[in-house]
Amino acid sequence: MTELLQLTIQIEFVDADPARPDPAAVTALADAALTDLRAQGLEPQPAYTGAMGGDVYEIVRQVAEGAAANKEIVLALITGVAAPIAGALAERLKQRAAAKPATPAPAAPAPPAVIVIVAGAQAEVSEPELTPDELLRRLLAADPELEQKVSAATKPVVRARVPGRS
Repeated sequence: MTELLQLTIQIEFVDADPARPDPAAVTALADAALTDLRAQGLEPQPAYTGAMGGDVYEIVRQVAEGAAANKEIVLALITGVAAPIAGALAERLKQRAAAKPATPAPAAPAPPAVIVIVAGAQAEVSEPELTPDELLRRLLAADPELEQKVSAATKPVVRARVPGRS
């Protein structure tokens, strides 16, 4: 009998400017993005982080033990799930930026972005049409040894930096 292992991908919604947090903006974007992900057939579940008010969710996929031993398959599974998540979050951030009236800000916070982090390698995503192959290419460009570092225990993170409403 083949044992199944769990691969967990974490989705985080954080303030783009921690010095000027806007929890309402983060929660509003998280709610809209989670609705989009559920419409795609993904089922993000709230994750307990030990902190109050965290906008952190997880998507869990089952992986056969034999497949989990193959690092190339694990990395392909990670990018195959993370790419549509990152694309959906990038689309939601893009829609929000387009709907926001242009007002000059005294200090420019970090640009709205989605970052995919896998075993320390990071890839920034701004386009909704990101493919798993392109995400894999970016992650391997960030860390050519990434394939050797991943396992079924690797917990990739897809992080959306949400700008405040001000």
